[in-house]
Amino acid sequence: AARALDAILAIHPRAVPFILGGDHSVAWPVVAALHRVRPRLGIVQLDAHTDLLPERLGVRLCFATWTFHANELLGRGGRVVQVGIRASGRDRAHWESTCDVRQMWAADFLADPDRAIETILGWVRASRVEEIYLSNDIDGTDARWADATGTPESGGRTPDHVERLIARLAEVVRIGAADVVEVAPPLSPTTTPVGVAARYVRASIEAISKRAGR
Repeated sequence: AARALDAILAIHPRAVPFILGGDHSVAWPVVAALHRVRPRLGIVQLDAHTDLLPERLGVRLCFATWTFHANELLGRGGRVVQVGIRASGRDRAHWESTCDVRQMWAADFLADPDRAIETILGWVRASRVEEIYLSNDIDGTDARWADATGTPESGGRTPDHVERLIARLAEVVRIGAADVVEVAPPLSPTTTPVGVAARYVRASIEAISKRAGR
């Protein structure tokens, strides 16, 4: 995947990859390829989990470790902003102090969504990145709308919250890549999660297009 992205970016350096997954490990080659040509890259990760383990069961790069290695590659400094965290054995203070990431946990987001979105935008601005990779794990959305995934979690954001955040991000920073991952349609008795994923794809593409037109 990284070699394919390297080839695409060699032909068109300003291409905007859009990735559909698949478990969240597919994000790692995107970060690796983009960082080689766009060193001022940041990540906004919509997720119920931190994915900040250095390794999991002896595996260095997987769905639970990709953000740790991406954060190291980008040089820390708040370039990784995580939104919707709520399933973690450690608290926010641990992750922010040990990994130098910024986290908006789901409970804080839901307490005041408008204020939370403005805080997130402030973190992105403060990181001084030139563009972001918007990585959207479907389990960041509440399980009521996103049960078609390996680890659905209750207590998350609504699809409307996610779409509003995506639109606002495009107002302050270029979205240089995006994804929608961890969607597993056979795990749900309804088509609701697939519809939600489709909404996120459309919202992300619209945000990318609006920013590109400026």
